[in-house]
Amino acid sequence: MKQEDWKIIYSKYDGVAKRAIHLLSKEAGRLLIREEKVYRIYVLPCEKEGCLVSKNAFFVSLYEDSETIRRFVSPEEVPADGFAVKVVKNPDDEEGRFVLLTAHTEQELFYAVVSFLDDYMPRYDRMDLLFDKVLPLCAYSERPDHKTRSIFTWGHSINDYRAYIDNMARVKLNEVIIWNDFVPINIKEIIEYAHSYGIRVIMGYSWGWREISNKAEEISEESIERVRELAIAQYRENYADLGCDGIYFQSFTERKENVVGGKTIATMVTDMVNQVAEELWKINPSLRLIFGLHATSVKTKLDEIARVDPRMEILWEDCGEFPFAYSTTISSEEAFEETLDFIKQILSLRGGKGVGLAFKGVMMLDWSKKVEQHGPYIMGENSVDIANHDRRLRDKGWRQFAADWMKNGHYAHRMMQFINENEITDTTMCLAGTFDGGIYLPFALAAEMFRSLQENYLDVLHRVSRRACIRVD
Repeated sequence: MKQEDWKIIYSKYDGVAKRAIHLLSKEAGRLLIREEKVYRIYVLPCEKEGCLVSKNAFFVSLYEDSETIRRFVSPEEVPADGFAVKVVKNPDDEEGRFVLLTAHTEQELFYAVVSFLDDYMPRYDRMDLLFDKVLPLCAYSERPDHKTRSIFTWGHSINDYRAYIDNMARVKLNEVIIWNDFVPINIKEIIEYAHSYGIRVIMGYSWGWREISNKAEEISEESIERVRELAIAQYRENYADLGCDGIYFQSFTERKENVVGGKTIATMVTDMVNQVAEELWKINPSLRLIFGLHATSVKTKLDEIARVDPRMEILWEDCGEFPFAYSTTISSEEAFEETLDFIKQILSLRGGKGVGLAFKGVMMLDWSKKVEQHGPYIMGENSVDIANHDRRLRDKGWRQFAADWMKNGHYAHRMMQFINENEITDTTMCLAGTFDGGIYLPFALAAEMFRSLQENYLDVLHRVSRRACIRVD
């Protein structure tokens, strides 16, 4: 093996760029610094640009910071909002290779590293022997179809928050919405860790979902007033000084009926969230608010939902068939067409501004044994034994989900094509569920479709399935 022929060369070692260098060192080093059944102490050199390069090197740098990268990569090859990967000959050694990983932002630089590891390297047979040969030349770039690619999760279900965020970054998701019954006492550490990847953290709490929705208590002026006061007080007490990147909330729309007490759910919820939002913006004028809206009770009253303050984003849930439903199958082609029609209406609502869509066809949570949280807790620091226990219980379910996505994922692909063709402004794409315990195929497939939709479904499936980071056990 060419264990002494390779080194990583970087221009900057902090921020998200540091994460990119760490990932490359770990994953490329896995194939470079050991021989099978040989205990040899050796690590992959990482040096600043300007060092001596004898044969092979990875260059990891922002485009403007690397003279070497600019020598081999033209400005036109690097998208303004994306990344470029290029493998070229070492001009001083015919069999040497320079792997050039670059972008104009640190987060996209991280994604360039991810792409090299997960999409370039698996192209070739016997990836474990890839570096025994002269690397094939290549040049490609990528830019995101959707700027915000998020995941909604319950904080209680995460056993290892660091691994969870690591895996989010690996599939190029850049925002996490964390819902908790109580704010975790270590939430600032979690936010800091996510920010080290450039991942935004949105904190979720109830504006009526717990207090009213699906409860015996009827929606009334009195109950809405209590919710309004509680939502404002909760923000002041628990979230105003947290350092998170925004607030997500759900209200009383997760129900089948659309009228209560002679008033439409759509009218009442729009009035309430506008009033609460106005009060919160008095506290923090730049506060980002995301309204988690269940379509089931408002889909026939979109004219009322159009009155939601345009400064507020709406993340739509339960919009119809897979991939919006919990089910990973389609009940009928007609039902899917109806979902497409409804999504088209949503995309044009409010001039297409502040639209988000949540896919629930990746849900892996069993609520039947849920225990109500009794107070604040430490999030994502559970023991390895607990993490392994939960993963084993989910493995069979993930296998079934993976099989269903192999068969039915083309509907998700078709939905993403439809969204891209009909959106007026950029649409936020969100996965609702959890992938605590590893990166599973359905999550990776959906995240890839959120990021870039340049291939047909079978090619996306084939490329994503090859990735070494996908969990299959």
